[in-house]
Amino acid sequence: MNLFKAELRRILRRRLTMVFGILALAGLIAMAGIMWAISSTGPSEAALAEAQAEADAWNAENPDFQDCVDDPDYFTESEYYTWAVDDPEYAELTHVERCETYVGMSAESYIWTYTFSFEEEGPFLLIGAVVVAGLIMMMLASSAIGAEWSSGGMSNLMVWHPNRMQLWAAKLGAALAVCAAAVVALTALGFGLLILTAAVRGDVGNLDAQWWEETLEYLLRSGILALGMTTLGASLAMLGRHTAIAGGVIAGYLIVGDLVVRMTTMALPVPYPERLSLYTWVTAWITGRVELYDWQESGMDMNPDVMVITWGDAGVMLGAIVLLFGALATWSFKRRDAA
Repeated sequence: MNLFKAELRRILRRRLTMVFGILALAGLIAMAGIMWAISSTGPSEAALAEAQAEADAWNAENPDFQDCVDDPDYFTESEYYTWAVDDPEYAELTHVERCETYVGMSAESYIWTYTFSFEEEGPFLLIGAVVVAGLIMMMLASSAIGAEWSSGGMSNLMVWHPNRMQLWAAKLGAALAVCAAAVVALTALGFGLLILTAAVRGDVGNLDAQWWEETLEYLLRSGILALGMTTLGASLAMLGRHTAIAGGVIAGYLIVGDLVVRMTTMALPVPYPERLSLYTWVTAWITGRVELYDWQESGMDMNPDVMVITWGDAGVMLGAIVLLFGALATWSFKRRDAA
């Protein structure tokens, strides 16, 4: 039997795979449901009328508002509101609307509405879904390999497949294939649910060529990050030969490691302390660019030194971490005794 197909089938048939798959789908549907529930295309006529009545009542008791309405040159002559003339929205408003916006109250001051914009918010929600998929696959890959070591199944498997490198490649390849399929499936489903929500309850926006280019770049880098997380989880489990070791290392950094780094940088005068956090490099990889500021040497001029981390820099750093643990896992599996 083809070793890769056997490993792929084994991962897909695990109960944990089904549980994680259900949780991922439920989370995606819940996210779209929340956007559907809180988003609207605008307030109702009744709500808008009620808000306008409250604004009119407040403006009627505000003498400054009455003076503004009666004086067409109020904003150019007033001692306190001349700044409003420089506001970009000033020229687009009528005189009464200017008085409501800058001096008194408008209906918008008494009513809150949220409109989900797929053009602006959709990419970030999809990136979040891809990163969560990477975390799930990291745990699934480490669990699949760690469980075989704990149960003795790995030793039995090596009796029938003595080529350890071929066996490790099949296991890692199967995990990466499942990760890639999960990322594509969740991204496609999330895209469909969110754009449907925007079309019915929000605003789709202008999805022009530039939007597609930027969004696809974000999602591609996020997908590569998910593959790297899967590789890291599998490598830690192969290196430690137990699911708990891989899970402990991952959870330890997520919960404690970054906190220790931040506390250390607060106690020591380290320039650009954020660069010591893995989250900074992950953010730079996904978004393409992160700027860090060092205020220690700026003095009174308030011009801090700037350190720019690009997606290329972050890719080298994150790739080196994954390759390091992958190489250690490969060496360990090849050299160490199976017992």
